[in-house]
Amino acid sequence: MSEADELPGIAEVSARIGLVPDTLRYFERQGIVPSPRRDSAGRRRYTPADVELIRMLVHLRETGMPLAGIALFTGADDKVTDPATLRLELLTAHRRRVQARREELDRALEVISRKIADYSGRLTGSPELLVRPDCEIACGVQGEGPLLFPVGAPVGRAGFAAPARELAGRFSVVTHDPRGIGASQARPGAAEPTPEVLAEDLAALVDRFTGGPAPFVGTRGGAVTLLELAGRHPHMVGRAVLHEPPLVSLLDDPDLAGRAAAAFAVAEADPQRAVQEFFDLSGAAHHTGPDETPPAHMALPELPAEELDKNRYFLGRMAGPTVFHVPDIEATRQAPVALCAGSLSHHQMARRATRALAGLLGVPLHDMPGNHRGASAEPAEFARALLPLLEPGAPPEPSCR
Repeated sequence: MSEADELPGIAEVSARIGLVPDTLRYFERQGIVPSPRRDSAGRRRYTPADVELIRMLVHLRETGMPLAGIALFTGADDKVTDPATLRLELLTAHRRRVQARREELDRALEVISRKIADYSGRLTGSPELLVRPDCEIACGVQGEGPLLFPVGAPVGRAGFAAPARELAGRFSVVTHDPRGIGASQARPGAAEPTPEVLAEDLAALVDRFTGGPAPFVGTRGGAVTLLELAGRHPHMVGRAVLHEPPLVSLLDDPDLAGRAAAAFAVAEADPQRAVQEFFDLSGAAHHTGPDETPPAHMALPELPAEELDKNRYFLGRMAGPTVFHVPDIEATRQAPVALCAGSLSHHQMARRATRALAGLLGVPLHDMPGNHRGASAEPAEFARALLPLLEPGAPPEPSCR
């Protein structure tokens, strides 16, 4: 028996990889994979390197690389003089395309999640309303167990719908729309949505449901609201988990601060431009590991009128006071606070700010699944990672340093 006779044949390789034999033969005929060795009877036999190459072909095809590009990568074209360099270039370019597509899907997923929450709310009835002197705050409760308050800005009930469902088996989850967001209505002359005002709205919401301390999780601008609540009303905070408060005020970065201020300044007149500029400077929609940085610019599609109106309010009135807020560090120390950031948010504005805050408070920074949008994009994984941080007492050892 020859060495080739001992190698797996086409049926075995097809079963391992999940491609039918005819597909493998087709790829071979089209010059997409090199022809394998043959045994003494003329049957195809595949080396481990052949199998690994075919596995890679499957991944490339599933992620949208054209067959011509796959043929170049697999080396079926024997005219290539430097296959290693060519493969590196092909993979680098394809990774950029895949990342861009993933970010497009994340944005679409967020919109879909909000719509699911909107329709779920209609099916389950109208939200409760908390009456404030100058507005009405829409809120709702789901689940059983101790109370838990997720806090967002501009994220409201719709943005927390998926993680709330994941947490409802352990908690009675109280979600709300910040003033001016979703179903919350502001009256003429209502106070601006600064962290101070939003924190007092949150305090009134806590009083509505319980007078005692409760656990909270704050994401995005809601983490800044929660910081302000912890400083003003530490007796209300049994535990506060803050995910990526985007505090530009904590970064010694005048260029970033100037770009943010410029984006907010044009939000009323040109919300599309404001969204694009804030998207580029924050990097928050991208997935970046420790050795990656978000791209400087990625053109966004034209936003629908509804999204433009929302961003006139968010970027024009809420985001500026939030990102330029200066927290009272000493007052915040009175409350038990845990800080976390996305494991795929490296070198992004909000993670940088969260690391700076962790240094000021002298607390560890914990990695969470996903990026800045992890709570809505990966709700099940985010909820599982959140549970240990909500436990009373000292937080677990950080997963990043």
